[in-house]
Amino acid sequence: MRDEGVMLLFMVCVIIVVVHPLKLVSANLEGDALHSLRVNFDDPNSVLQSWDPTLVNPCTWFHVTCNNDNSVIRVDLGNAALSGTLVPQIGLLKNLQYL
Repeated sequence: MRDEGVMLLFMVCVIIVVVHPLKLVSANLEGDALHSLRVNFDDPNSVLQSWDPTLVNPCTWFHVTCNNDNSVIRVDLGNAALSGTLVPQIGLLKNLQYL
């Protein structure tokens, strides 16, 4: 019984060590994608000022909504007076439901 408990604890630790950083990497990829969008837009009112690519994930940025897994599901830029074109990196937002 003791060996089973040790093995279970080991497996839980492996899952935490392996899966948790993958979520951070995914969030960073999404932040990088949104930052690419930001630098491609003309933003006369500084609406995207909070889009700081040095943060762990973009879920704290204004106009960005994430799900429970810290994955971007919504980017609401209506009435922001932005101009420019979308970038291909927007395709990295795998869970995006609203733009």
